[in-house]
Amino acid sequence: MINYGSAPAIDELEITIFGPGFGEAVAIHLGENSWLLVDSCINPENNEPATRHYLDSIGVADPSVKVIVASHWHDDHVRGLSELANRYPSAEFYYSSVFNEKECLAFLKAYSGDDSLQLSKGTQELAAVLETHTSRCFPAHHKVVVFEANIAGRSVIVRAFSPTPAAARQCIAHFAQYVPKAAGVDPRNHAPDVQPNAESVVLHIEFGDDAILLGSDLEDQGERGWQMLTESSYCLSKQKASAYKVAHHGSKSGDHTNIWSNLLIGAPHAVMTPFHWGGNRLPTDLDRARIQGYTSKAHISSNGTSRPTLSGDQLKTASRLCNKLVRRNPAFGAVRLRRKPGDIDWSVELFGHASKL
Repeated sequence: MINYGSAPAIDELEITIFGPGFGEAVAIHLGENSWLLVDSCINPENNEPATRHYLDSIGVADPSVKVIVASHWHDDHVRGLSELANRYPSAEFYYSSVFNEKECLAFLKAYSGDDSLQLSKGTQELAAVLETHTSRCFPAHHKVVVFEANIAGRSVIVRAFSPTPAAARQCIAHFAQYVPKAAGVDPRNHAPDVQPNAESVVLHIEFGDDAILLGSDLEDQGERGWQMLTESSYCLSKQKASAYKVAHHGSKSGDHTNIWSNLLIGAPHAVMTPFHWGGNRLPTDLDRARIQGYTSKAHISSNGTSRPTLSGDQLKTASRLCNKLVRRNPAFGAVRLRRKPGDIDWSVELFGHASKL
């Protein structure tokens, strides 16, 4: 079990990014024991939400969690999310504004267990939170302020950079296509993969003269994605970030050169999580090389792999008993950045299977 040590100092900023080969979660200390949690994943070592286990292990009290944000509904970003919402009842919960629309809500409901034979974890988790905690759930979209306070002598503002109005319109149209016409008659039993991923909530967290940018899984798709954000006068007027949670697991589709030139300082700290599912493996070697070209301070929460760790004889024996055998190594890890007032740069700590990119 990972030993995370002690909690950050009262005036110390922190961003910790968790992720095995499938899953992503972020915990941010805003100062004075105020925490922001973004997304959720399961720690395979104990089958608990990674951020809940982390906060418990460093002694953070439940009321210290002020805000929880669901960046989008995909399975690898929301596993354990309803547990977090239940555990931290005083926290406000923000979600992509597209789910304020009837078509998108119908999509969640259709694939959250009421009308489907099998559950899509993402739709189930998000639907459960929105139905159970209605009074403290709020939509996030371009220009929404998620949190604002004066903490440890600093002005702290958490803003949503996305989804944009154009992205919301596209999402509503796409989700509407997948809503079953009548209960029980749709042939799918799992939520379809609605592409492109335009509903993601990108967060900008400003701490006076510094900032963090959380790229979620937003992709580059013109006015609906990174191009619009990197040309927006609203986004460009905010403090450039020195730490960046790389969008979409470092993939080319989640990248845009203007992110690095317009929204980030030169050579920022870049942290990402991998995505290994089926035949999809992110980041690729080309992705790694591209990101290393932007900054030498890049880290990844895990280098988990689906390659078998069994010996050749063991694998042959198991393969005779099973079809399409896959031996998955979860390789859970976390990257933690901390920074005190007056520090020249962030300090970096690696836990579990985290490593330099």
